Amino acid sequence: MNLSRTSLALASAACLVALGTPASAAAGTPGGAASETHCVIVVDKVKPGETVSKVVPRGCFTGSESAARAEAAVPVAAAETHLMTWAEHADYGGAYTHIYGSAGPCDSAGYSFRPGSWWSSRLSSFLVEGGCNKSYLSGPRGNGSFDSDVPYVGDTLNDAVTYIKVWRG
Repeated sequence: MNLSRTSLALASAACLVALGTPASAAAGTPGGAASETHCVIVVDKVKPGETVSKVVPRGCFTGSESAARAEAAVPVAAAETHLMTWAEHADYGGAYTHIYGSAGPCDSAGYSFRPGSWWSSRLSSFLVEGGCNKSYLSGPRGNGSFDSDVPYVGDTLNDAVTYIKVWRG
């Protein structure tokens, strides 16, 4: 099932579904599995002398109240700064996660981080939000720079992303 940008935005508005390292590969698929896992990933700005942002809160919740518990775990400022939506498959399909920034919208410094092992081996497309309009990804087979949304990261990075940077250029 492929989702358009509008569908992803509506899904985001309906409930927070963020999968950092899902409990299972099936958890969190669009359309809702019977036992969804809702995870929260919030990253901080890169500090001087460091190369990646720190993950501020990160937690996963399951069960009937999991979406509300995940949403409550995101700080108010971060909830207003949606940086990216990752998708498991090309054209924004499959499982997905929302990444939030705790230090406001993207600027020229942006945010840099490493996806968890689950996403590192599954990321295929993504949307940029929160003022971000540039991105750089790298992995064991190479790297790539992008402007705006990316419906497919390319064969070099598909399912092989170990570092991400987003910023306003």
